[in-house]
Amino acid sequence: MKIKFRNCANSVYCKITFPVLFLILFSACEDKDVIPEDKFIKVYVDLMVIQDTTGVSQVSADSIKAIVFKRYNITDADYNNTLDYYNDSPEKWDSFFKKAIAYVEELKSKADD
Repeated sequence: MKIKFRNCANSVYCKITFPVLFLILFSACEDKDVIPEDKFIKVYVDLMVIQDTTGVSQVSADSIKAIVFKRYNITDADYNNTLDYYNDSPEKWDSFFKKAIAYVEELKSKADD
């Protein structure tokens, strides 16, 4: 019995299957545990506000994180993955901080009303 192997480079099946498999594998490795930016801005601002307004002796940093993470239904791993995502590129932080400042200004204007 002789087995014939098809030349995969010429096969329509291979031309379609390999790119699809690559996309599936690539998408599985993407940052699926990264917190969406709008939500991350709120989490980050809440952490900063609570840390700035609460005495360190009153509440530990871990307790503050636990409160905020529970409020936004995120985990420590989600938060750390998101920090890693932003640390990959300073441009991401620039955009993030501009939006975070705008969010803080929005909160201040609501508090003044």
